[in-house]
Amino acid sequence: MKKISGYIYIAIGAICICAAAFLLRHNFNESAQAGEASGELLVGVVEQMPDMVLEYDETGDMPVVDVGGRSFIGTVEIPSLGLLLPIQSEWASDNAKVSVCRYKGSVYENNLIIAGHNYVEHFGNLNKLATGDEVVVTDMNGKSFYYEVTNIETLGSYDIEEMDAGEWDLTLFTCTIGGANRVTVRCEFKGKASEVGSVPDVLDAAEKSKHIRKK
Repeated sequence: MKKISGYIYIAIGAICICAAAFLLRHNFNESAQAGEASGELLVGVVEQMPDMVLEYDETGDMPVVDVGGRSFIGTVEIPSLGLLLPIQSEWASDNAKVSVCRYKGSVYENNLIIAGHNYVEHFGNLNKLATGDEVVVTDMNGKSFYYEVTNIETLGSYDIEEMDAGEWDLTLFTCTIGGANRVTVRCEFKGKASEVGSVPDVLDAAEKSKHIRKK
């Protein structure tokens, strides 16, 4: 009987290992597909950036462009993580499968919140950021706004009010593995932005980015 029980435990262990391997492989493939989709959309967003930074209405809505039937408000760059990503104008579970999304707010009103899945090529490494790291958001006028990471916290998955609390100029967040919590990065505007009439900084960033698939 003990021998039979031992075989059962071995079989259960083998099944668990196979299930874990399958899940790991699935997550890896899903992350790779998300990175490729985001890269393709990034190309379309960058192609619609102006050659020179345009003036903008500080009280108006962020301009939106269409790429592949999806709406985008610009890009977010995190140099320390090697990321340059397109930002969709609205959060939705389907949208988040291909790129990060605006959760709410505006770069013009200093209250922009950007959400993304924990794919490696999206926001999966937000927890590796440190105080003082730079984050750059560029709107579709080609104007880049420079921020500095000032606080990193972990919130519960249902702490919606806490996510929107405080006078933060920019917030980035993603779910932890399993979805129990949210890695939340708070940033402050550094008082630095592209000058009207200058060449958009994002064009140089895109030229150097690993997320732009060179032809």
